[in-house]
Parts: sequence; C-alpha cells; structure tokens
Amino acid sequence: MRKTIRSFLSSVIAMLLLVSCSLTGGAADAAVAQATPALPAVVTIELGMLADTSVPFNTVGQVIKYTFSVKNSGTASTPGPIIVTGATCPEIITVGNLDASLDPGETVVCTSSYTITQADLDRGSVTTTAMATVNNVNSNQATTTVATVPPVILKLTKTANPTTYDRAGQTITYTYVITNVGAATLGPAQFTVTDTGIPTPINCGEATATLASNATVTCSATYTTTQADMGVASLSTNATAAGGGAPTSPPVGATVTKSATTVTPSASSSSHTVIEGEWIWQIARCYGVDPNKLAADNKDKIPDPSKIKPGVVLTVNNPGGYSKFYGPPCITFVSHTLQAGDTWTILGQKYSADPTVLQLANATTSLTSTGSVIKLRIPNYSAGTVTTLPTQTKALTLTITANPLTYDQAAQVITFTYVIKNSGTGNLGPAQFTVSGGLLGAAPLNCGDAAASIAPGATITCTSAYVITQEDLTLNSISHQATASGGGAGPSQAASVTINKVTKLLTLTIAANPLTYTQAGQIITFTYAIKNSGSVNLGPSQFTITGGLHGATPINCGDAAATILPGATLTCSASYTITDADLAVPTLSHMVIASGGGAAPSQPASITIAKQ
Repeated sequence: MRKTIRSFLSSVIAMLLLVSCSLTGGAADAAVAQATPALPAVVTIELGMLADTSVPFNTVGQVIKYTFSVKNSGTASTPGPIIVTGATCPEIITVGNLDASLDPGETVVCTSSYTITQADLDRGSVTTTAMATVNNVNSNQATTTVATVPPVILKLTKTANPTTYDRAGQTITYTYVITNVGAATLGPAQFTVTDTGIPTPINCGEATATLASNATVTCSATYTTTQADMGVASLSTNATAAGGGAPTSPPVGATVTKSATTVTPSASSSSHTVIEGEWIWQIARCYGVDPNKLAADNKDKIPDPSKIKPGVVLTVNNPGGYSKFYGPPCITFVSHTLQAGDTWTILGQKYSADPTVLQLANATTSLTSTGSVIKLRIPNYSAGTVTTLPTQTKALTLTITANPLTYDQAAQVITFTYVIKNSGTGNLGPAQFTVSGGLLGAAPLNCGDAAASIAPGATITCTSAYVITQEDLTLNSISHQATASGGGAGPSQAASVTINKVTKLLTLTIAANPLTYTQAGQIITFTYAIKNSGSVNLGPSQFTITGGLHGATPINCGDAAATILPGATLTCSASYTITDADLAVPTLSHMVIASGGGAAPSQPASITIAKQ
C-alpha cells in the first residue's frame, strides 16, 4: 500500500513538471496574452482654430472670419451632433465616407464670424476661445488672438525729383502730399512730415490748416548728395505725417538711384536687360543704334517688337554707331502733381522730353484732374531728337463671362459680360465698338458710347441678357462664341463661354405609424423623407410639406436654411389626430407634396390608413 501511494505521488509530480515545462514556452505566453484585456475603443475630439488675418483690422464693423477643424483622433466612431459655440457646422454625412458617424480620422470644418467693435480697436486685439462637443464628448480648448490697429486717417505720399543722381552736391527735391482719408475734418492745426533723410521736421501747410475728408496739403524739402552717397547704389528714406490729432501715418519711402556717369560705349556690343516701361525705340535711342537693326538682331527674343517684355536680355551691337550714345537708364519714373494748365508740351519742357514721345509713353494717363498725383514714364534723351515715330499696331482681344454658369428652367436669364481690350500700341477710336455672333443673333451688340476711345491696355465693358428656351432644356449645355470690332481694329479672335444644364428635382416618400386606427383621439405619426434627386445642391431654404390631412397650413421640414446635397434626404414628421368623422369611413388617404430649395414641387406622394 505504501509503495502504491509513493508511485501515485511520483506520477502526479511528473505530470506537474510536464505542465510547468509546457507553459514555460509558447502556451504560457498565449495564456498570459489571453489574460491581458484589450484597450477599450475611445472617442477623442481634437479642435483646431484659425482666424483669417489676410487684411488689417482697423475699422469698427469689420468682420473676422474663423474656421474650426473638429477631428475624431480617437479609435471609436461617434454620431453627432457637432457643436462649436457660436459656429455653424455641416452635417456629419457631408464629410469622410458620408455616413452618419464621425469616424476616427474624419474632420468637420465649422465656421463663425465676429464683428469688430470700438472696444476691440482700443484694446488692440480680439481673443476668442472655443471648445467643440460631439455627442457629449468635449474637445480641447482652443484660443486665438487677432491683433487690431487704429484706423489710418492720414495718408502720405512721397516723391523724388530727380530719381537719379550722378555726383556729390546734386540737389534732390522730395515732395510730400498729406491726405485726410478719414471721414471727419482735421484741424485747424500744423501738419508736419518727419523724414529720416531730413534732419528736422517739415511744416506742411499753414500753422492753422484745416483738412476736410479727402483733402490734401503739400510741402517739399531738399537734400544735397554727399561724397559718401557716391559709394552706395541708391538712397532710400522713409517719412511719416502727423497733425490734427490723428495717429501718425504709415511710413512711405522714395528711392533715388545712382546712375552711371559715362557717356561713351565701352565695347563694340553690350547686353541690355529690359525693365518695366521700356520699349524698343527708346532703348535704341539710349544706346545710339538703329531701332530696326536692334529689333532684327534680337528677333528670336522679341518676335513682335511692340510686345517687348521686362527681363528680356537684348544684344546691342555697335552702340553709338547710329546716333549719340547715352547709356542707361533709358527711362525714369517721376510722380507729378498736376497743375492747372499742364499740357504734354509743358511737361516735356519740365522733364527734358519730347512732348509727342512723352504722350505716347503715357497714353493711358489723363492730365485733367488738377491736384492729383500721376506717375509719368520719362523717355530720357528724347528732347529735340525725334524724327520718326514707331508704327502703331491696332488689335482687340475679347473675353466673355456668364452669370450664372448653369441653367435649369425655361425663361431663366443668363447675363453675358464682354470685356474688349485694346491689345495694340495705339489709341483706338473715337468709335462705336461692337460684339457680334453666337447667341446675340444677327444684330451686333453696341459696347460703350458711340464715340468711345480705348487707350493701349485699357478696356471697355458691356453686357447682354439671354433667356433660356424650352429647346435649351433638351441640351446638356449651351456655348456662346463672339468677336469684337471697332476703332479700326478687329474682328478679334473669337472668345467663348459655356453654360451647363443642371437638374433640380425633389422626390417625396411617406410612412405612417400606426397604419390602422380604432378610435377618435388616436395619434397617427406621418414621417416624410424629402430626397434631392437632381444634380445640384438645393437650398439653403425652408423645405415644406403641403396638403392632405394637414390642411392648408404647410409643415416646415428641417431647419429654415437647410441644404440637401444630390442624393441626400431630409426627414421630418408630423402627427394627425383621428376625429369622430374619420370613424365613419373605412380608410383615410393622405396625399402631400414637398417644396423648397429652388426646385419645382415634387410629384404627390400618398399613403392610406385603414379603420379596424
């Protein structure tokens, strides 16, 4: 007996050792793994906030626009609603996989706006704090601060004459124009200009000057170049204006460039990089070469000499071989305050330029607004040297736009806008400019006045209206192609625009609960599903259900500014109470239609409930 018990115990110990050895390997690890619970799936809401600061905020009434990105950065999906205090959020079904849940990784973008107050301007900033909530789960708190600045009341312009210098002791005259761009009158006061290049403040106007809204006061100061200035490429200083109790104006600058003093060519050929405002004849005059030869030598770079572009590097052969060599700069720009009686002849004398060339170089500039500041392009070295003028080209280009770009029903009006541009080098007109062809029919459209003039680069604009026909509804799109003519130019290259047909369609389905009735006072709940069966968004709008057992009063379905995407539905419900009269009939039929979003009313939908 004792031996049997000893044998049994030995067997048990051996089995336990075998199990222990087995669990030490993979099976033990598996057992441990099975014993470790998996982490639960959680919803984590992450909120990002951004303000649009693309413009300075300096006026009461300006609107700051905010966007909020609400992201599910967790591991579980959650239904809505999505709420960001003060913001408008789209439905969850419009993002991600378009289902009714905010899934992990999906983001919804909400928007809001805030109107600037005087207190915000006085404080110098607007701080906004927000938090998102999705199905009772709160996000982090996001904060953003937008800086505000006092409104600009004084505006300063500063110009230099001349805009180049080539020696010490040369006098530069700076002209300053202070403008009251505010609504209230400033003064009487002494307005002043402080310039970093002038040692003392400059009194501008009388000591008791008054500036009405948009009025100006002008003053000037002189600067004498020094030997030290010859060691730099340019002189640039900033100036500000003050006075009348207004904040100091934003700083403005004017640059005066050191020019080369040499007047003789240094080689048999040289390179010239075209700058903004230069043209082939002026460059030829500057280097003393034949303009036709200069154009021929560079025909691979400028196939059309009338359309020379900044940045092109020209090869100038034999500078000084045709006429006197001057060297760059070939043109300069000056700001000029128009005086009563200014003419191109007077300005030519003032700036040492041939009046005819000066006028051609500034073809889009008018001399009629006395007191205004104009920017003149000065053809250097042209005074007394003009014998022939460049040939002027006459050309028109046309662009067409349509509003709206889609149509969905007969009698809809499409407005076409035509922009005719003088793409040549000479003035066009006075003449009647026209647009012809396409949906305009046989009669051309008069564009602008009967004696309109268009300077090079300038445009004239007109519009026409087209009414959608029943035949247009059988097409998928309509194309409108036209050309422009007038002023001795044209017809232009054809321009076209296409408008596309879209479908606006509502369909309606009804369900009832319950489908039977037994007594007066019983409540029947009707559920309506309005579907956008068309190809474009419908709304924002108030969608309604009309007719049937509801009587004459429409049932509002959804928000007052609901939008239904193509293929999406909007659901709502309404109740009806069974009356004594209903018990006298075996069935009740309920037929209604849906309306809203700019679409025609839906086809009627109906449902019947039976008396038991």
